[in-house]
Amino acid sequence: MKSVALTVLDPARAASARRIAAALGTPHGRVVVTCKTADAFVPALLGAWHAGATVELLPNVQPSTLDRVDADPDIAIVLHDGAELRARSAKARYVPELLAITNDDNAPARPAPAIAALMATSGTTERPRYVAKTMAQLSGELAVLAALAPPARCALSTVPLSHLYGMLWGVLLPLAQGTRIVSHDAFLPAELAAVIAREQVDLLVSTPAHLRAMAAVAMPRDLRVISSGARLPAELHAALVATHGWQVTEILGSTETGGIATRDAPGAGFRPLPQVVVARDADARLVVESPWSERTTLEDQIELAADGTFRHLGRTSELIKVAGKRAHAHELEAALRGVAGITDAAVALQHTPGHEPRVVAAVVGTADRQQLADAIRRDFDAVFVPRFIKHVAKIPRSDRGKLELAALRDLLGLAVEATTEIPLRRLAADRFVADIPEDLVFFRGHFPAFTLLPGAVLIERVVWPAVRQELPTAKLRGIRRLRFRQPVLPGQQLSIALDRRATGYGFEVARAGTPVATGQLLLGE
Repeated sequence: MKSVALTVLDPARAASARRIAAALGTPHGRVVVTCKTADAFVPALLGAWHAGATVELLPNVQPSTLDRVDADPDIAIVLHDGAELRARSAKARYVPELLAITNDDNAPARPAPAIAALMATSGTTERPRYVAKTMAQLSGELAVLAALAPPARCALSTVPLSHLYGMLWGVLLPLAQGTRIVSHDAFLPAELAAVIAREQVDLLVSTPAHLRAMAAVAMPRDLRVISSGARLPAELHAALVATHGWQVTEILGSTETGGIATRDAPGAGFRPLPQVVVARDADARLVVESPWSERTTLEDQIELAADGTFRHLGRTSELIKVAGKRAHAHELEAALRGVAGITDAAVALQHTPGHEPRVVAAVVGTADRQQLADAIRRDFDAVFVPRFIKHVAKIPRSDRGKLELAALRDLLGLAVEATTEIPLRRLAADRFVADIPEDLVFFRGHFPAFTLLPGAVLIERVVWPAVRQELPTAKLRGIRRLRFRQPVLPGQQLSIALDRRATGYGFEVARAGTPVATGQLLLGE
């Protein structure tokens, strides 16, 4: 996929993509693709690439997001298939209309863009940020996936195609393998079952949230199923196999890294994909490196096994600490879902000044508090029995099936917690990016009229962690030539460049190319 080779597509899809390319001409800037159905998304994506444009995939189409798009001079056009977007973005172009009115399907292929796609992380535990994917990275990952997954006759995705997982498994891999892609707007399990049966689908690409709904109703049997986007609970995996006879493969991955590992049996260890190197750092966090990903440290904790597999213990943010004891949120939630009558559950921590934090829970179903408390006591210390349990109609989850923590806390009547962590991502040797959360605790009470990040926090929570990633045994001896040149505000993204020297590391922190802070960290034994 060094360039967009439309010759591998069926003639109708190739012609549609060339019509979109002809309608775009030579785009002066990025092209946003927000289409929901495959019949619009496929020609929009491939047509933009055929025209030589970088494609941007938005995290959502909320008014604030579209306002940002309209104000960005580097975004040329928004391709969509939702008629309601016409009035919400001045750059919106309706793909079905473009396909109908454009007669030219001989648009010449322009050189492939250096950056094929910009896509947003989920933003369920932090502020969404954009990740760039080159055509070579997408091609490399597709080659590995194609070698692992036998071609299907017909694929259906319930995952938004504008996410990396949905785009790879629901569009690019089927196209590469000659698999027919079902374009649909079905949502409810009964609707999906009808489409699957009518189209003779044999590959379903989905998420745990959608699969849980399908596990409870009659569905066509003997499908091959790919699940990702969130953790697939072992009991749900087993239920899909036992009830529907489905062959389920779980993919562990992220927008930052792409695919990392797979497993086919409930509760089994994850096996890294070919060419993926998996390790863990001193804090048991997952470190990933592959041809389609720079070396990246995720907030997922793992336990490595001698046979090369690893156990996924959950995200660092999911670790529940009460009275000196530890448990992972997903383990507590699994215990609650194991109670008869409970179909979904989520836990959070309630913090009360002067007291130990306590677990609280939201559940969907009819079991009483005693049954739920007994289920926790069977496998965990009594300190993890929820202080209160709220029965709700639905657990707030994203369209990828991930728990939306802020919405859960609001549902449980808990105050929004400020975070103490600044996400730091390694791009290459001595190069990092940090996203400054808007709810960072260090902003509280600091210049209330004009919120600034204290300089000491910038060094302690951004620069020093970057140095420790490069040199884990480093010990700080001193700081010199320290200058703070620009204020750091909530929601900003910073780049960090390190310069190894005989006495330590020089550093420059910048925002959009403008230096924010410079100095040198002196290191010793």
